[in-house]
Amino acid sequence: MAVQSRDEDLQPVRLYQFEGTDVWQEGDDHARLRGYFPLSPGTPQASGVSGEDLMVVCIELEPGNYLPTHRDSNEELLHVTAGTVEATVGSATTELSAGEIALVPVEAPHSIRNIGDETAHILGIFPNDELTATFEKPMEPFGTAVITIGPDADSE
Repeated sequence: MAVQSRDEDLQPVRLYQFEGTDVWQEGDDHARLRGYFPLSPGTPQASGVSGEDLMVVCIELEPGNYLPTHRDSNEELLHVTAGTVEATVGSATTELSAGEIALVPVEAPHSIRNIGDETAHILGIFPNDELTATFEKPMEPFGTAVITIGPDADSE
């Protein structure tokens, strides 16, 4: 994996320039999102830039759609860059608009729903270059409820 060091020329990564991967749960028309990992080489639509201990996921949610409840192996900083969403972490629910953030503790059940009238864009920022997300039901096109992303994901 190519890790950009501090001594190299800075390389910009344009977020939301990619088509992303459509992800959904069978049987629920609104459990649907588009996502990609721009700093995780080897994943669909990734850039050539990665961090040593950092992962970013870009999520797009159309109005009324949501990212289903799941637990992540790392804490996550959610940053809404466009739109308005409802974020649920554990038993707490709050509304987040562009420019607002929420912190999700390790293994805390959480979900995000677009409650606005425009496409919502959310960055999920993780302090590690590997992540395992465990959903309540299988996510397509993966065919499993447990999804691992990162440099060692294929070896597990």
